[in-house]
Amino acid sequence: MMNILQNMGAVLVFAPFLAFILLLFASRKRLKKRAIGFSADLTTFLLFLSVPVSVDALWGIQISFGLYVAAILIAIILLVMEWKGSKEIEVLKYIRKTWRLYFLLLSSSYILIWVAGLALTVISFTG
Repeated sequence: MMNILQNMGAVLVFAPFLAFILLLFASRKRLKKRAIGFSADLTTFLLFLSVPVSVDALWGIQISFGLYVAAILIAIILLVMEWKGSKEIEVLKYIRKTWRLYFLLLSSSYILIWVAGLALTVISFTG
């Protein structure tokens, strides 16, 4: 049983978009239009794990600390921008915007990392 859970966890870490699609299908009847946002929010957790693990697996570089520092800096920058723009910060709205930005940035990073990894693999087989 534990082996099955470990394998499922590994698949979700290395394929977070599979989790996104599964969550989307599981939640779309109940949440309707909010299902995409819900799926993106939960997938962001996996992306925070997947991006560093993918970089480490492909290139042997540890980027976890840098990723988390960048996430904190992004949150601070967005907070200052929000504060300058409205003086009164709606905390839940700010958190949602920040978290969705993380989803977009981490998704883009994940795709670029795997495209680069695929290209390197193809080059190593042909060269």
